[in-house]
Amino acid sequence: MRRPTQRRVCLLAAAALIGGAVAVTPIAARASASASAGSLAAQSSAAPVAEHDYSLPTGDHVRVTGSGPDARADFLPAPGHSAAAVTSNVDGRIAVVPVAQIGRISSLDAFEMGPASPHAAAVTPFYPMTSLHITAVDHAGKPVPAAEVIAVNTDDPAKANWDGIMNAGDARIEVPAGHYSVAVAAFETDAADNSTETDLLSVTDLTVPSAGAAVSLDARTAQQVAFTTPQPSTFSAAVAGWDRGTAAHQDFLDVGALAGTKFYVGGAAKAKYGVLNFSVFGRQVSGSGSYLLAFPNDNQVPASQTYAAGALATVDSTYATDLPQQDLTMNDLWNRVGSSGPAFPDLPAFTVHAPSQGRQYISAVAGASYEGLMLPASADGSLDGELERDFVPAAGAHLTVTWRGTVITPAPSTYDGPCFLCREGNTLNGVDEMDTDGSGDVGQWSDGPTTITQDGKQIYSGGTEGQLFTLALPAAKHHYVYSLDTTHDSGTTALSTHTQISWGFDSAQAAASTPVPILYAQARFGTDGHDSVPVGTGTVDIAFRHQSGVAASAVKSASVSVSYDDGKTWQPTTSALGDGRQVSATWAVPAGTKAGYLALRISAVDAAGSTLDETVHHAALVNAPGGIAVSGSGSGSGAGGSGGGAAGVHAVCPSAASGHVRCFALASAVKPLAQGAALPDGFARAALLSAYKLPATGGAGRTVAIVDAHDDPQAESDLAVYRSTYGLPACTTANGCFKKVNEHGKTSPLPAHDADDDWNPEVSLDLDMVSAVCPACHILLVESDTTDSSSLGTAEQTATGSGAVAVSNSWGGDESTPEQAWNSAFQHPGVAVTVSSGDAGFIEGAWPASLSTVIAVGGTSLAKSATAPRGWSETAWKGAGSGCSAYIAKPAWQHDTHCPDRTVADVSAVADPATGLAVYVEGGWGVFGGTSASSPIIAAMIALAGNPAAMTSAQNIYAHAADFFDVTSGSNADWDCGGDYLCTAGPGYDGPTGVGTPDGLRGL
Repeated sequence: MRRPTQRRVCLLAAAALIGGAVAVTPIAARASASASAGSLAAQSSAAPVAEHDYSLPTGDHVRVTGSGPDARADFLPAPGHSAAAVTSNVDGRIAVVPVAQIGRISSLDAFEMGPASPHAAAVTPFYPMTSLHITAVDHAGKPVPAAEVIAVNTDDPAKANWDGIMNAGDARIEVPAGHYSVAVAAFETDAADNSTETDLLSVTDLTVPSAGAAVSLDARTAQQVAFTTPQPSTFSAAVAGWDRGTAAHQDFLDVGALAGTKFYVGGAAKAKYGVLNFSVFGRQVSGSGSYLLAFPNDNQVPASQTYAAGALATVDSTYATDLPQQDLTMNDLWNRVGSSGPAFPDLPAFTVHAPSQGRQYISAVAGASYEGLMLPASADGSLDGELERDFVPAAGAHLTVTWRGTVITPAPSTYDGPCFLCREGNTLNGVDEMDTDGSGDVGQWSDGPTTITQDGKQIYSGGTEGQLFTLALPAAKHHYVYSLDTTHDSGTTALSTHTQISWGFDSAQAAASTPVPILYAQARFGTDGHDSVPVGTGTVDIAFRHQSGVAASAVKSASVSVSYDDGKTWQPTTSALGDGRQVSATWAVPAGTKAGYLALRISAVDAAGSTLDETVHHAALVNAPGGIAVSGSGSGSGAGGSGGGAAGVHAVCPSAASGHVRCFALASAVKPLAQGAALPDGFARAALLSAYKLPATGGAGRTVAIVDAHDDPQAESDLAVYRSTYGLPACTTANGCFKKVNEHGKTSPLPAHDADDDWNPEVSLDLDMVSAVCPACHILLVESDTTDSSSLGTAEQTATGSGAVAVSNSWGGDESTPEQAWNSAFQHPGVAVTVSSGDAGFIEGAWPASLSTVIAVGGTSLAKSATAPRGWSETAWKGAGSGCSAYIAKPAWQHDTHCPDRTVADVSAVADPATGLAVYVEGGWGVFGGTSASSPIIAAMIALAGNPAAMTSAQNIYAHAADFFDVTSGSNADWDCGGDYLCTAGPGYDGPTGVGTPDGLRGL
C-alpha cells in the first residue's frame, strides 16, 4: 500500500472543531508496507516507508506516510467532527487545515507537520524580490472570505514557492521574478461552521517581471463539479488535485467537497512552462451502493466540470466486527501502476457502521489501481487495526472483499527491511514481524517475547516490535525454531488477543542473503458479520504460506483443533489437506453452545521439513450472532466518544448516521452478574436518596415519560427484576403502572427491535432510575420507530401530550439546521422536559439539550465521604457535555457571559460510569452511567416534587440556585480551556454541572 509518492487525502468529515493554535504534536509512529489482498492481488512492490500519526490543535489526527515532497497525508477526524480540510505539500512541508479553521488563522504554522526537509546553508539570494498581488472572488462575485493560496515558481519550484492564508480575497507576497502558477482553494461556511461553497481557482502561467505583477481569480466563470452514472445517483463527495512545477519537483494543493457543499472549479490552460497535472475523483451514492469514479492525469483544468462514468468494476464489500456495533473509517484512493509521476488525491473518508454490507462500482482506469483503507474509528487517532485492499479494477469484473472477518496473527512480514528473517553466509539477520489477516494484509499490532533455538538450545531472545538483530550461526545445517508469544489490547477488537507460534526450519550457510524457509498459516473461519461461527457445522479454511522469497514446499501433514474454553481442552476437527497448500477443517457446533470465543490450534509439516505450531486465543466468536461487547471498545463517532475517555467504558450507542441521534448510556467494565447472584457494584435507590436528601415516598398519581428508540421487548420483565430486587412495588401493564406505546401513542404496532443499534440498556437505565427515585410514579415508555430526529420528534410530541408531568430524553446529537424544525415538540404547558447534555465533555451545545424549553442535565462523579457534612462528595464528571449553542438565543433567565447564546448545562446528578448505577438489563446486572442516568434521575425528582408547572424550562432552577449542592471541582475539558467556567466546575454556575445537584426537592 504505502508508496513513496505524494499520496494524500484532502477532505474529510470533520465539524465542531475547537479553536486555538498550538504546535502539531506527533503522537505515534508505525511503519507500513504493501501487502497482498488475497484474491485481489496487490499491484505494487514499492519499498515500504514509515508511517506517523500527528495530532492537530483541533483534536483531529493526520496519518503521514513518508516524508518530504513524496509524503502523503490522510486526515483522520476526531469522533463527531464533520467538516472539511484542505491538504497541501509545498517543498515537502505538509499542511492539513480543517476548513472551519481557515478563517480563524493567520498562518499555517500550527497545522504543518513532519520533519522539515533538509536545506543547504543559507546564502544571499542572487535574484531580486518583487511583489505578487493575488485577489479572488467567489461564485457570487464577492471577495472570498477565507482561502489557502499556493504560488509555485515553474522554472524551478525550489527557487520560490509559497503556501499561505488569504483573507477577504486578498494576498500579497514577495517573490523573485520569473514564471509562476497560482492556485486558490476558497471556502465559505455558515454561522455553524458548516461548509457551503468551495472553489478551486488557478492560473496556469503567470509571468512576474521585476516590477511585480497582480493576478485576479474569478469563480464566477467556474463550473460546478458533477458526475453522471449509469444508474441514478446523488453527489456524496469529490476531490480535485492540482499539481504544478517541473517534472522533477511538483507541489500540490488538494481540495474537495462533501454533500451539501457547492464545489466549483475554474478552467485553466495547458502549461507553457513546467508541468501541470490535474485529477478529479468522485463518490456518488446510489441506493445502498456507491460509485467511486476516477478521472486522472489531465494536463489542463477542463472548462466543463461534468464527468461521465466510464468502464466500471463491481465490488461487493462485507464489513465485519466482533463487537455489537463498530464504526470503521474508510478511505478510497488510487495509485499509479507502471508509471511514475505525482500521486492522486484521496477521496474524503467516510464512516461505515459494522456489521454491514455494501456495493461499489469502481472506475476501471488504465494505469491506475484502486486502494481501500479501513481503520477502526478511535478518539485517539490510533492506527491499530488498519487494513488495506489494493487491486486493479477491470471493466466488467465482479469481486468480493471482506474487511475483518479473519484471524489476524503474526506473520513473517516486515516493514523495516527487505526480509523478516534472512541468512547471509553464517549470519542470521532479523527484524520485527507484523500481524496479517487471512488475506495477507496487515491488521492489528501485537507485541511479546521471541526466542530462537538451535537443535533445542536457546540462542536468542528478543521481542516482536522495534527489533533489529544479527546472530552468528554455524556453517553446517541445523534445525532452528523461532517462537513468539504475542498479545494486543482489545481497544478495537477482542479477537486474536493472544497468539503463540513456533516456526521450525532447517538452515545452513548461504552465499547470498536468502530468506529462511518459514512455514506459516492464514486462517479464515466461516462466520457471520460479527465474526461468529454459528451453530451447526463450523468451518475454518487455512492457507499455508512461506516467507516471501522461499520456494513453496507442499505441506505433507496438518492438524487443526478448536477450543471453547480458551485452550484448556481441545476438540479435533475433520481436516482435508487439499493440494498441499491449504486445509479445510470442519467440526460440529452444538445448538446449546454458550456464546463466547473459540481458540484455534494448527500444526503442520512441509516436504522440506519446516514445521508450524500455532495457537490463537479468541480466534473467533462462537454462537454470538450479535457480537460481544468488550471493555474499552468505545468505537464510534457521533456526538462524542465514550465516557470522557475513561478506560473500561464503552458507549451503548457509539455512533449515529447523519440526521440521527444516539443514546448516551455508557456501560462500565464491571461484568454483569447472572440473576440470583450478588448484586454488582453500582449505586441504587438507597444511595440516591441519601446523596440527594430525597423523601422515601411520594409521586403517587404522577407519570414520568421516557422517550427512546426501537422496541425493547424485555423492558417490562427487566424492570420487574430491578424493582423486586430493591423491594419496590410492582410496576406492570396489568396494574396500570407501566405502559409502552409507539411514537404515535398506540400500544400496537410497536417498532421493531434493532439488534445492530440496541437501545435496550438505555431503556433499562431510564426505567430503573425513575423507579429508584420515584417508585410510586407511573412510567410511560414511548418508543420511536427510528433514531432520526423526525421520528424521535414525533415520539416527543406524544410524550409531552400524554399527561405525564415530566419527560426524560437520554439521547442527542450535534446541533444542525434540520433538527430545529422539531424544537416545538420539546415544550408543553405543565410538563417538564429533561435532556442529557451528552458524554463528550466540553465541545458544543448538543441538540436537544441546547433548547431553552428543556432542562439540560449534566453529570458528576459521586462518592461517599466521611468528611463532607452531607456524607457524599461530588466533582464534575469529565465526560459531562457542556458548551454554547449555535442556534438558540440565550434565555433571559441565564446570565453567564462567555456564551452569547444558550449555555449547556442547567443542573446535574451522578453520571460517571466509574461511580455508576446498578441496572438490570437483558437477563443480567450491570453498571451504567453517562448523562443518560442523570436525566431520568432529575425527571423523577421533578415528578416527586410535584411542581411541574414551574419547571417547563430551567428558569425555576436558576431562581433557586441556593437550594442545590454547588459542585466546585472537576473539569470536562479535553483541551486547554484555560480553566473557564464552561469546562471547569467552580463556585456558582458552571457548564459541566450547571447550578449544581439537588439538595432535596426545594429547588425543583
